[in-house]
Amino acid sequence: MSMPYLKKLTSRITGLEISAQATAAGEALVTAGMAPYEETTRGGSGFHCTATTPTAAVVALPTTAAGISIWNADADDGKSIIIDAIYAINAVGHAVLGQSGLICVVGQTDVASNSGTLVVRKNNGNGPAKGSIALVAPGSTALDAVTGVAIGWIPMGNSVNLSVVSLPGLTLWAPVNGRIIVPPARLFGVNVISANVENTWNCGIMWHEKQLTLG
Repeated sequence: MSMPYLKKLTSRITGLEISAQATAAGEALVTAGMAPYEETTRGGSGFHCTATTPTAAVVALPTTAAGISIWNADADDGKSIIIDAIYAINAVGHAVLGQSGLICVVGQTDVASNSGTLVVRKNNGNGPAKGSIALVAPGSTALDAVTGVAIGWIPMGNSVNLSVVSLPGLTLWAPVNGRIIVPPARLFGVNVISANVENTWNCGIMWHEKQLTLG
């Protein structure tokens, strides 16, 4: 007869000892007690930033044109920026129909700062976002020529179609979930590729910051 093993833990909230159980094979018996991103958000390391000025979509793979960009301002071997999601909001109606989707690019070498001026906000609402290593720049700031290469851009998420002219309200959302990491001194850009340049977008990035050992 196999007996469950008992492991003692300490509650972070009360400081009291609690128990966690495992099967005879050593498999932990657990149940989710919080939302998937709750702990990262609670600790204050999750952030987001949205461009305040809309930029026109591109109709071909760009080089240095971005709707928003984020630069890791930490020192060498410092924290990394882990991208959680990218998004874009169509807040102004235009008279042309079209299909649009998100694209992004991550730099492969150290580059100079993008002199980011956009306000970074904390996902847990406990702002302002002091201590963030991110500098975020609007679409009026071009990517550097090393980061901004056509072959570096990749699609993210699903495309959307504008079905009624002159009405705003489209949104694009692409979960990245850590598939892209921005090391210190690297740049990451987001844009919208579309069937036309008439539709404009406020692009945004959601991320968290963490010390990592990169391969």
